Amino acid sequence: MKLSRIDRRDFIESMLLVGLTACAGPRAAQRALRGSPGARAVGPLFDELAVLSGDLIGDRITARGFARRADARLMELELEADVLADWERQGPVDPGIGHNGTRILHSRDLPAGDRAGAIKAILFYTPPGVSNPPHEHHNLISVKRVLKGRYHVRQYERVRRIEPGVIAIRQVSELVEVGLDGPCVDMTDDRRNVHWFGAVGGEPVLALNIVVVGPLAPADTFHGAQETRAPGQYYLDPTASPGGDGLILAPSVGRERAAELAGLPLAAFPSRLAPREDRA
Repeated sequence: MKLSRIDRRDFIESMLLVGLTACAGPRAAQRALRGSPGARAVGPLFDELAVLSGDLIGDRITARGFARRADARLMELELEADVLADWERQGPVDPGIGHNGTRILHSRDLPAGDRAGAIKAILFYTPPGVSNPPHEHHNLISVKRVLKGRYHVRQYERVRRIEPGVIAIRQVSELVEVGLDGPCVDMTDDRRNVHWFGAVGGEPVLALNIVVVGPLAPADTFHGAQETRAPGQYYLDPTASPGGDGLILAPSVGRERAAELAGLPLAAFPSRLAPREDRA
């Protein structure tokens, strides 16, 4: 798929990543997403994600199925240099912790019965030498592709709740160079839910993230129906030494500790896995 030259308003319309109704704006980049030669201008990606998100909320596909399909479609994207330059020029709207900024390209509410659901397309901006603090995801699906720069990524499985504010996790990947060629960094409520990533090398990272909020009924989540927190990401500290069973007791942390971790490279903390540059 190619991003090809059209006017500014058409680019905004093309950026509705789930086949949403169009919205116009004068400051968009001058490109639109196209499919393979001969395909219509907006391309099949957006329609496919629209159907997938509806099927996901309607329990017609699984969270893992959605993540696999979104992963495959994101990896087909080819971005031209002026699109990246425009996104970089705009910069983040939310500065984030440790200058891990984000910009929401689009957000759409999804019908989810008696619970709130949404799907979002978000740009992540990570400066050189900065880490996105480690965090778990409550009732989210996230699929992220690096567009520029490189991430060092660690992913963990949540194993069980220990006590309020502490969970047992196990590291399952150590990806030292995740760039444009992939892999996507993806997670669901029941797979690789905790991750920690930071920019490596001397350049910043720009990444495109597709997030589904609230895909599950509360009782079906890791934390269960008794969880009072809204769907979202929550910081924790995975730096304790693992036990003989490989489990790490990871407490929830506040913004102060998260900011400390944002200022440190992942390599400052030992990994229980040998480094890899491909998918774990």
